[in-house]
Amino acid sequence: MAAVCAAATSLFASATAQAQFYKDKTLTLVVNYGVGGNADTEARVYQRYLPKHIPGNPNVIIQNVPGAGGFNAMNLLGLGISYRPDGFAAGYFTVGAIGPLIDDPALKVKIYDFVIVGGARGWSLTYARKDTPPGINKPADIAKAQKLFVGGYSRSASHDTRLRLALEIMDVPYAMVTGFPGTADINKAMLQNEVNFSGSSMPGYQTQVIPQIIQSGVGIPIFHYPAIAPDGSPLPSAALEKQGILSFDKIYKEAFGKSPSGPKFQALLMMTDIGTQFQRGLVLPKGAPADAVADLRKGFDGVAADPEFVAEYRRVTGEDPDLVRAAELEPLFQRMRNIDPAIKKVLKDSVGE
Repeated sequence: MAAVCAAATSLFASATAQAQFYKDKTLTLVVNYGVGGNADTEARVYQRYLPKHIPGNPNVIIQNVPGAGGFNAMNLLGLGISYRPDGFAAGYFTVGAIGPLIDDPALKVKIYDFVIVGGARGWSLTYARKDTPPGINKPADIAKAQKLFVGGYSRSASHDTRLRLALEIMDVPYAMVTGFPGTADINKAMLQNEVNFSGSSMPGYQTQVIPQIIQSGVGIPIFHYPAIAPDGSPLPSAALEKQGILSFDKIYKEAFGKSPSGPKFQALLMMTDIGTQFQRGLVLPKGAPADAVADLRKGFDGVAADPEFVAEYRRVTGEDPDLVRAAELEPLFQRMRNIDPAIKKVLKDSVGE
C-alpha cells in the first residue's frame, strides 16, 4: 500500500509539473498602443499580478507595439509575424470595433479570430478646450463650435470614427489630426493648442486627462458614449452621470431640443456598445497550445478575484476593473459577425475605403 501511495504521489507530482506550461518561462504581453497610454497603464498592473495566478509563475514582460490605430500589434501577433503561436506571447489589446465591422483591409486578422483569454468592459468620453471658439462654457456648447481640431490615432481607429460620427451627427465642422501614439501625446498637443477636442477611455481620463486638462482649467468633459439597453435605447453610465458627464444623446437633446436619430446615430451606438462591452482583450494567437490557453484563463480568473489586484488597478487607473470571461463574449462576437448592412455602409463611408 505504501508503495502504491508513493507511486500515485509521484505520478501526481509529475502531472502537476507537466501541467505548468509556463514554469520557468517568460510571457510577453504585447500592447497595441504606446507607453503611458490607457492600455499600457492597465497592462502594467496585470504584469505585476498575473504571474502569481498563472500555474508555473512565469516572468511577465510588456512590449509596446503602437501604430495603425492599434492594428499593427494585432496583425503581428495574429499572423505570426515576430511572434510565434507558442503561448509565450499574448496580446493586451484595446479592441476597436470598427476594423472587424467594416472588414478594414489594414486589419489582417479579426479580434474573434484570436483565442480569447478574457476581456474588460469600460466607458469612453470626450473632452475639449474651453477656449475653442466661440467658447465652451458648458458641454452643449460643443454644438456651436466654429471649428474643431480633433486629436486621433488613425482614420480607421474606432476612437477616431466615433469622434467623427458624433461631430457629423451634430453638424459641427472639424478637421482630424491623426497619428498620435497615445493619450499622453494627444494631451500634450491639446495643452499646446494644436488640437482642441478628443476622447479617452476612463483609465486615461482619470489618470491623465483630469490632472493635465481638467484640473489645469484648460478643458472640460463634454459627453460619454452610451451603450445599448435591452430595448435598443441609449444606455448611459450611471457613474459618469453622477459626475455630471452626460451621455451623447442627452447633450445632443440639450443642444438641439430633440433626440438624435438616423443611420449615423445607430452606427455610433453599435460601435460604442461593442467598445463598452469589450474595451480591452487579453488574447492568444490562433493555434496557441491548449495548455497555454487553459493556464492563462486560470491566471485571468485569478486576478479578477484578487483583492490586491483590484485595489492596485483602482489606485493606478481610478476605476474598478470590470472583467469578463471568454464564454460571456461569444454573443458579442456573433453581433460583430452579423452586422446590419446599413450600419456597415455608414461605418465604411466614415472610414473611407
